[in-house]
Amino acid sequence: MFMKQSIIACVLVLSTALKAQVPIIDYGFLADDPSVLVNSVLVQPDGKILVGGVFTNYAGSGLDHLVRLNTDGSLDPAFNPGGPGPGNGVADMVLMNDGRILICGNFLTYNGMSSSFVARLNADGSLDTSFNVPPNSINGAVLAIAQHVENKVLIGGEFFTCGGHSSPHIARFNTDGSLDSTFVVGTGFDWNVHDILVLPDLRVVVGGQFVQYQGTPSGHIALLAANGALDTSMDNDPGLVATGGIVRSLARQPDGRILAGGYFQYHNGVVRSAVERLNMDGTHDLSFTSPLYAYSMVRALAVQPDGRIVVGGEFTGNEYVNMQPGPARLVRLMADGSADPDFMIGVGIGPGTDPTGFVQTVFVQPDGKILVGGHFETVDTETQYHQLVRLHGSMVNGVEVATADPGCRVWYDGDGSVWLRTDHHNTDAAMVELYDPTGRLLHTQPLHPVLGTQRLRAPSSPGLYMVSVVDAGFRTTARVVLE
Repeated sequence: MFMKQSIIACVLVLSTALKAQVPIIDYGFLADDPSVLVNSVLVQPDGKILVGGVFTNYAGSGLDHLVRLNTDGSLDPAFNPGGPGPGNGVADMVLMNDGRILICGNFLTYNGMSSSFVARLNADGSLDTSFNVPPNSINGAVLAIAQHVENKVLIGGEFFTCGGHSSPHIARFNTDGSLDSTFVVGTGFDWNVHDILVLPDLRVVVGGQFVQYQGTPSGHIALLAANGALDTSMDNDPGLVATGGIVRSLARQPDGRILAGGYFQYHNGVVRSAVERLNMDGTHDLSFTSPLYAYSMVRALAVQPDGRIVVGGEFTGNEYVNMQPGPARLVRLMADGSADPDFMIGVGIGPGTDPTGFVQTVFVQPDGKILVGGHFETVDTETQYHQLVRLHGSMVNGVEVATADPGCRVWYDGDGSVWLRTDHHNTDAAMVELYDPTGRLLHTQPLHPVLGTQRLRAPSSPGLYMVSVVDAGFRTTARVVLE
């Protein structure tokens, strides 16, 4: 029984133009604002979350560009205690099989110690000094990193020399940080590398701005043998093509097919845009069609265990094919590339005051929840999520509020009952849904076909809840506070 108070309930009927809870958001996770940009997120085996990017003095901790969060989004003070972390931005991270952490970016120090563009950390965030890339060894930012054979470290980026040797935009280090001369780059790539994907057989898929590797045409994507030689079994001539084209993100499906996301309009002369799926021989997968417009930009890809694909970038809600609007900057695709109707994130990710907002990274947790990072200030109607948010991913959580409806009202009477009044509904199949503050569906019940007031089954705990009436594909939603 809840205590009676003079003001017991607060009720709002909402539309997409007004503030509303968005049940696809995991409200059990709220991080302090990483002030500028999140480039990479990882989840350690204990569920704690590594966040790397461009931010300083995170939550007053003195930590710069790399932090670890608890599962609820609060800062974990046990990570790298007493040290500031990287001296500049972190671009990419990978969790090694033994729990250590590889990071790369545009930094020259870690905790004040020399660490040029690449570092290996212990699981607690301290610098692993047994791996050291000497100062001035790399002459440009490192944008991608991966663990390779025998714990060797693959990197790609803007650089073209390493350790005094020519390594155009890709290189491999031994476990002590010395350059691995057995990884034969030759003339390498003719422009920057943005992502590296190591396959189970240790071959390497590389994506970026380049159009050649070792003098062979490779339009923004290339397959390398484990020793760095070009693997010509994947034909990427001309590959993915656009003026100013780029592949920013790669992902591998469990069946071995390769997803590439970026900015391109053609694949091997055929119109393909923003996200493409390839067979291992480089041919287009005929069962996949991108839903995005030709000039869209994709920055992040992640594959869920059920085969659905989470896609993030800087595309707007109007950059979908056939003039069909969709969510901005984040969408989930079915296996055939069509937009997943169960991923209801409303208008999507919003830039806030900066028109250049984008999603930079997506990570699917083992429990199916989805971490989304980048440079943004809104998630549908919510404004408290800046640069980092966690979404539900394994169930239908989104409630898309279509129109404000003054004929729908929900209130709590203080005696343990929640009441709903609707002035109209269209079908006998109308249903009422009740969601808790985390977006979890608590229960459903039919809407009584007789006009008037209806009693709903009340939750057992106080808090903010959302009641949604679903009728013939339309939805009206209201919030109610139980005290």
